[in-house]
Amino acid sequence: MRTMFGADVEALTGLGSSFVESAETLETARRQVDGIVAAAGWVGPDAEEFRQDWSRRLAPALASCLGALRDNAEVLRRNAEDQARTSAADGGSGLDRGGAPGTGGGGDRSGDGGKDRPGNPDLSGHGPWVDVPPTIPLDDAALDPNMINQQGLGDCWLLAGLGAVARDDPQFIRDHMQLNADGTWTVTMYKDGDPVEITVEPEVAQDGVMDPSGNPSWASIYEKAAAEYWGGSYDDIDGGYSSDAFAAITGATPSQTGEGNLSDLKDRLADGPVALGTEDEPSWWPFGDEVDDARVVPNHAYIVDKVEERDGELKVHVINPWGPGAHLQNDGSDKVGDMWLTEKQYKENFDTVYAVPSTR
Repeated sequence: MRTMFGADVEALTGLGSSFVESAETLETARRQVDGIVAAAGWVGPDAEEFRQDWSRRLAPALASCLGALRDNAEVLRRNAEDQARTSAADGGSGLDRGGAPGTGGGGDRSGDGGKDRPGNPDLSGHGPWVDVPPTIPLDDAALDPNMINQQGLGDCWLLAGLGAVARDDPQFIRDHMQLNADGTWTVTMYKDGDPVEITVEPEVAQDGVMDPSGNPSWASIYEKAAAEYWGGSYDDIDGGYSSDAFAAITGATPSQTGEGNLSDLKDRLADGPVALGTEDEPSWWPFGDEVDDARVVPNHAYIVDKVEERDGELKVHVINPWGPGAHLQNDGSDKVGDMWLTEKQYKENFDTVYAVPSTR
């Protein structure tokens, strides 16, 4: 039986669609009036006064209404997505932005987690266990975000946040991982800014993150610690937001905004780690934005590596937590491991920026 919390997703969807249709109708009317006013054979002081009133007051007021309708349609879209995820989490039908390899959606985790739990987390079908070698490389090359290979868990939101922190301050990661005498690892995470030590056994889920060669890595240890932190099961990290990953990893207060432009993104990257969320795949939502580039994974999180001028224009280099190289799909597309994007390509494919102050 479907359980509904808070709002009817279909009603929100219908209302948002009405807002968009109304905005389109109003935009058509505005253009028509603009053309009529410009073409009217009316001359004299009154005509000039009317045209100025139209161009300076009435037309901008209509444009403001258009913007308000579209902005509120976007608010309804996001609320419908959140509501669908909440209902789905309690057994109801709804939007699931998890998956394997995972995507960038999921519920709000800001009030969850923060505990060290005894023993191993539940594998939840992602096993068997794989032994971790006595030593794991923690040099800068090993901590490069290109060395993350997500595999079968839907935790790109976590790995994008983790990779972004490692890119910005690899020493922070080393300082927060301790190999103990009995072979266990203690990872220091944060709950509401306070440190929480998570001790994990030296074995990790086979379907979890590995290095590009398929071997357990520092990210495998962090991922297992996160599974304990957020509930005691690998399923507990299937779907989420990189802002929550940043808060748990660094203890600092993250931000979550729209995509903005590449100049803004460059400034964000200078201040600390940045991850991105991509737009949707074709779905039940009739007017949501969709990824435009066949190389981009929809509903997914990426690491921002660089924003710099190339070939005479500002571009962004993003890294897919799926790992380096080609990721050929059944539909023939290749979800590449990393890519440079122009501002136009960036805006066509990404809709969310997650950032956190640097730990340096």
